[in-house]
Order: sequence, then structure tokens, then C-alpha cells
Amino acid sequence: MANWLSTSKDALSGVGRQWRIAVSSVLPLGVVAAPAFLALGDVSLCTFKHLTGVPCPLCGGIRVCAALARGDFASAWQLNAGLLPLLGLAALHSVLLMVEAVQGQRTGIFAPRALLLAWQLAGAGLLASWGWRLWMGA
Repeated sequence: MANWLSTSKDALSGVGRQWRIAVSSVLPLGVVAAPAFLALGDVSLCTFKHLTGVPCPLCGGIRVCAALARGDFASAWQLNAGLLPLLGLAALHSVLLMVEAVQGQRTGIFAPRALLLAWQLAGAGLLASWGWRLWMGA
């Protein structure tokens, strides 16, 4: 097996378990809170766009999360297609972290380097999507 695919089932400390619970709770809370942010009206939450006039790679993220909370994947795709793989990976990683926290040990399903590569690819996809949206004048 390649070195970057190696896995281990190390036991987790109490802090490691607490950290995993906290981190794995962020995505679900963000998706649930997104409709509440939209209820504020047309308030710009993007400092990057406010300062530069150019949408950032994450622009539309709150609307994407609100659409996903409603189960409207088509709208989420239209709002920011590059964000969906990143959110999907975040959801997968959140579930993995929660399973590890409950079991008290690493699952050994994914090696840390494989997860790092997945995050890098998702981030590159987000940046490519952002470049495309800027090029097309979105």
C-alpha cells in the first residue's frame, strides 16, 4: 500500500474527541442557520466583495446552504457550483470526525494525507469555478 494511503487506528484523547465533536457540528449548524441569515434581508456579508466589488470564491455560500437545507440542489448549483464539492467533502469529513469521536479512536478509513489531497482538490475546484464565474461575468 502506498505511504500516503496508510491508515492507523490510534486511540483519541479526551481533547481529541471534544475537538472532533466541535468541528463536526459546524457544517450542520451552518446549513441550519443559513435561512436565518437570509431573513436579515439584502445584507452583504462578504467583506471581499464590499472592498473590491468582485465576488469572492465563497460568495453565495449562505444562499447555497439555505438551498441545500430546502433540498433544492439545482438552485445551489446555480448559485455557486464550485462550493458543492467542498461542502460535500466537509459533510463526509464531519461524519468521519463524529464517528471517530463516538468510537474514541481513529477509524482508519481514510489516511490524513488522502484527506488532505481531497481538500486540496476541492479547493482547487472552487478556485477554478470562481475563475470561470469571473470570466463569464457572473
